[in-house]
Amino acid sequence: MKFSFDVPTKIIFGVNSSLEIDKLLDKLSLKKVFVVAGRFFSKTTYFEKIVSDLKEKNFNVTVFKDIAPEPTIQKVDEAAKVLKNSNCDVVIAVGGGSTIDICKAMCMLQNNGGSIREYLFGGSKSVENESLPLIAVPTTAGSGSEVTGASVVSDEDNNIKLSVTDSSLIPKFAVLDPIIQLDMPQLITASTGIDALTHAIEAYVSKNASIISDSYAEKAIQLIGENIYTAAFTPHNIEARSKMAVASTLAAIAFVNAGLGAVHGISQAMGGVAHVPHGIANAMLLPPVIKKNMLGNLKKFNKIAELLGEKVQGLTDREGALKCTKRIKEISSDLKIPGKLLEVNVKRDMFSKIVEGTMDYRMLSLNPVKLEEKDIYEILEELM
Repeated sequence: MKFSFDVPTKIIFGVNSSLEIDKLLDKLSLKKVFVVAGRFFSKTTYFEKIVSDLKEKNFNVTVFKDIAPEPTIQKVDEAAKVLKNSNCDVVIAVGGGSTIDICKAMCMLQNNGGSIREYLFGGSKSVENESLPLIAVPTTAGSGSEVTGASVVSDEDNNIKLSVTDSSLIPKFAVLDPIIQLDMPQLITASTGIDALTHAIEAYVSKNASIISDSYAEKAIQLIGENIYTAAFTPHNIEARSKMAVASTLAAIAFVNAGLGAVHGISQAMGGVAHVPHGIANAMLLPPVIKKNMLGNLKKFNKIAELLGEKVQGLTDREGALKCTKRIKEISSDLKIPGKLLEVNVKRDMFSKIVEGTMDYRMLSLNPVKLEEKDIYEILEELM
């Protein structure tokens, strides 16, 4: 057995830990701070508290709020220019996956130059220089972007989502503060929670999984199964929010090291073609993809069912694996996540483009079974 395992990001967890970022900045000896937030969170009193706290502690703060979900190439390039003109030496990203992703790209472009288009998968440039330091403060428990080295960007010209991936994009610090996730809307809590669950499951059954990544994935699956309902329907329960925040990061560490699979391949392609929110796409795709995948690792899918609370004692591995699919469908339904593609404006005439994008997904080879184009069509058809 051979494997390597990395967790380069320093993780800070705790209630109100986002009001102690000054200590991290002091460690880096940096004073000119570029604070980025999405349009929703930037309007909250807690965001204002983060900014005012930094100013009171004598940091030179520039605030940037022009962040939309699913950042496009144009938006990333425009934001990178604003950062360049600010002469700031560190970025703090306060937001969900889209906000953190755009900040990774912005920080990378500061010391590498050009357009983000040139660095995306299949582009003409590769990352050569270290990025500007980035501190990630996730406001959702799902993407895990706070500990990964990938930035997903929408190529609107070609209706596809692509990524730039390099270790220099990994944030220096991840600040997990459950207090700032208390007011997350129910559907966002649910869909991002299932996104994290998908990360953990795909990492767990990946062909590149290891005994260490498995331990992270198993704990993430267990924590999500035990806490996602409470976090979604009793949003101010700080214990549930805390455990979901930790689970999201655990799942991301697992997939950074083990990889992902077909759910993310289809989801990323679907996001580019039909602009389906990533977490919702994953929630819809996870059960039918597991049906295709389970024969590739019956023992692990049986274990996933057990971690999600299903009674599998006395069952065969196959019977337990089938319970895994059933349980995930129940969770998504209970959390009021759409179950059919037409509900999220995906039509049959989009299938060929989605399948094409899926087959180009760089981690599809890590899926527990080899999927052909016809398998992807069958998965999509099942969701119509």
